[in-house]
Parts: sequence; C-alpha cells; structure tokens
Amino acid sequence: MAETLNVKQSLKKLLDGNKRCAAGTQQNPRQDAKRRKEVTKGQKPFAVIVGCSDSRIPPELIFDQGLGDLFVVRLAGNIVDSLAMGSIEYAVEHLATKLVVVLGHGNCGAVTAAAKSADAPGHVGSIVKAIQPAIKKARKLKGDLVDNAIRANVSLVVNKIKSSKPIMIEMIEKGDVQVIGAYYNIETGEVELLEG
Repeated sequence: MAETLNVKQSLKKLLDGNKRCAAGTQQNPRQDAKRRKEVTKGQKPFAVIVGCSDSRIPPELIFDQGLGDLFVVRLAGNIVDSLAMGSIEYAVEHLATKLVVVLGHGNCGAVTAAAKSADAPGHVGSIVKAIQPAIKKARKLKGDLVDNAIRANVSLVVNKIKSSKPIMIEMIEKGDVQVIGAYYNIETGEVELLEG
C-alpha cells in the first residue's frame, strides 16, 4: 500500500494527473491485476473527492488515478447530506486521508435545474432545495447565473464540511485535514482551484 501523503503532495498528485488528462496523455496508473490484488488488503486513498454524479466527470479519469487512490463521494450537484458526510468522515478518520476536494463542474444539470425552479418532482426536489442557497448567492453576482451558482455551491459545500461537528471541525483545527474547492471545465478538461 502507498505511504500517506501530506496535503501539498496529494494536491500536486491530483493536479499533475489532471494536466495529463486535459492534455490527452493519461498514464492510467495502477489499474492492472497486480494493483487489484494489492488493494484487496486495504485502501489508502490520498484524497477524498466530493463530486457530482454526472457521468461526464469520473474523478479517477479526470485526475488520471488508479484503484485505491481516491475515495469518491458522488451526489448530484456535489451536495453533502448526512450520509455523504459520514463517508467523508470515514475516509479522514479511519483511512487517514488528509485532503478533501469538493469538485463542481461546468454545465452541471443539478445546478441548472435549481436555477430554473426552486421546486422539482419526487426526490429530485431535495437536491434542488439543497442547491437553492447557492442560487440565491449567485443572483447577487454579475455574469452567468448557472456558472456563478456552481462555484457558489462548491464554496457552500466546502464550508459545510469544514464546520461539521465533531469530527471534521476538530481534524481541520488540528491541521490534520484540509478541505478545498475546485471547478472542472467540462470543455477543456482542466481543473481550477477555487478560493475560500
């Protein structure tokens, strides 16, 4: 199994992988039978990716990583509920993962739906409702409503994770874990880190 990487090393590994993917020079590392056998003994993911369920943005591919490298939590609109938070806490507490990345993406269908209406039928309504604070925040900004809302949603989810008690807030205050936001440009394939 791999050694534990610090936040800086983990972020570099992600961004280097994304550069390869965006350039079309993927290495597709650690995806063979040997690696599959290695991970049967356990996992040591170097990053948690909180991403959208959108089929166009599989984190292992856009970051050019292999089996056991990423602990991925995916819900439409990269929202976080109590079940998703439990998954994140498991990764940072039990697997010693130091970096959590909330990954929004261009042309997000969930955010687009939330921008069109505050209501949606069935259980989709709970997703739209969770994204409404980002829509409200984005309406105050200049520029494209949906793109601004995607970025605002990432920021709100980052803050939600950072303030989650008792596990996340304590680990962040100790400096054991860092939570950051990122935006995947679906057209270029490039990942941009977002401020605060």
